[in-house]
Amino acid sequence: MTEQKQRKVQKSEIVWYSLLGALWLFGLIMAILGVCAYNVGRISTNPLYGAEKAWAAFFGMPEGAILDFRVVGTVVMVVSMLCFFVAIYVYATKASEREAEERRRQERLRILMDSTVDLPSEGQAEN
Repeated sequence: MTEQKQRKVQKSEIVWYSLLGALWLFGLIMAILGVCAYNVGRISTNPLYGAEKAWAAFFGMPEGAILDFRVVGTVVMVVSMLCFFVAIYVYATKASEREAEERRRQERLRILMDSTVDLPSEGQAEN
């Protein structure tokens, strides 16, 4: 059987995957906190509900508005997952292009080696 080469993973690829994975995890935590804000204790004394109100005030939303962590967390998760898919596509395309380039180079080398002309030896040149 032939062994398949493992492609070399780039440092930037690892950084992007880690960054987007951490962002997705942040969105998941926000969504869980949003669910807890509405289901744990009374809303009037719930610190998570107060945090939602504080975030809304921080971002300049009108008085009495809340920034629902469930919605924000879900949006962050969806956006980070879409960016993750884009990163996977970009790095997979780069790897495919490199493999195709290497195959073309090998094919050109093979054609060049096959088309070399045998030089006659000294004894045959005189005849």
